[in-house]
Amino acid sequence: MSRKRGLGSGLDALIPSSTAEQAAVRELPVAAIRANRAQPRTSFDEAALAELVASIQEHGVLQPLIVSEDPAGGYELIAGERRLRAARMAGLATVPAIVKNATPQQFLELALVENVQRADLNPLEEAQAYETLRREFGLSDDEIARRVGKSRVAIVNSRRLLRLAPAARQALLDGAISAGHGRALLRLDDPADQQAALELIQQRDLNVRDVERLAELASQPGLAAPARRALCTGQIEPAQALALLQLADPHTQAAACEAVITHRFGAAESERLCAALAAGADLAAAIAAVKGPTSTVSPVTTAARPALERQRASDTRSPEDQMAQQMFEELLQTPVQISRSGRTIRVTITLYDDEQLQGLYDRLLGNG
Repeated sequence: MSRKRGLGSGLDALIPSSTAEQAAVRELPVAAIRANRAQPRTSFDEAALAELVASIQEHGVLQPLIVSEDPAGGYELIAGERRLRAARMAGLATVPAIVKNATPQQFLELALVENVQRADLNPLEEAQAYETLRREFGLSDDEIARRVGKSRVAIVNSRRLLRLAPAARQALLDGAISAGHGRALLRLDDPADQQAALELIQQRDLNVRDVERLAELASQPGLAAPARRALCTGQIEPAQALALLQLADPHTQAAACEAVITHRFGAAESERLCAALAAGADLAAAIAAVKGPTSTVSPVTTAARPALERQRASDTRSPEDQMAQQMFEELLQTPVQISRSGRTIRVTITLYDDEQLQGLYDRLLGNG
């Protein structure tokens, strides 16, 4: 059940209700209000801001700002950053506001609640705000979740985005990739692989599922470093990486990967090459067999393919299974695979660290 709440209830939870009830709306000079020092947002949608300016010019500021009186003079904004910016752009001299007393922690929490509940805060800004609440104010993930009306799992998954390499964090901040892309990239431990995959996402406009599959393959222990790098840079496709996983020897696999790239083999040709090498053929003979007009090399059978290939989602999945998988992924915020064998249904949940495992445990117990 959703735990979303309005900003009013957020204020009552963070500032005593008696204070909230006694507060009165006042007209304050725009020039006397300075921005919230704890504002988690660092970028604003210019088009949306322009629309708000037009609305304010016609109707005025309909929802009062929340401010705190500054002992040094003037006021500091608690909530209403977009309205304050738009009011300045619209040329207003005064704005309606409610004056409250707030601690530094309340400043951050209220600004965060306001932005999160509008669902337009950048994922990286949101993650940084949660991390600040943990680091500077000592709040646990459970406490943060209660304050912003989200699950503990959502808070943990959000903070994980801060582990991204700098280039990926910037891409997320710029809106070039989504939070889903970012979570998939976290599976790549090598920053160089992460950077290569990021460039591939932008070059090919890969969706989240594409990146999850790429990262899942690239993180397989049996995939040698040259093949992993080739996959992340787009020199080979996921189907070719699956074929290479048949080769347990890293040197043989690296040589096969180079041959696939050099000879521009497709998925079927790559599979035949790897099947021949796995059967004991030398590289030159295997290449010749694949390139010849007729080939005696038998394609690898389904039984011989790696377990990952047998379990992967394919176009043969029913619409019901695809929908169920999507619902699981949205609920758990992590990759899920659904496969069938006869009357048996297997659900595979991919978790990236102990925090996610604990979060799943909490949800199953009804604590998340």
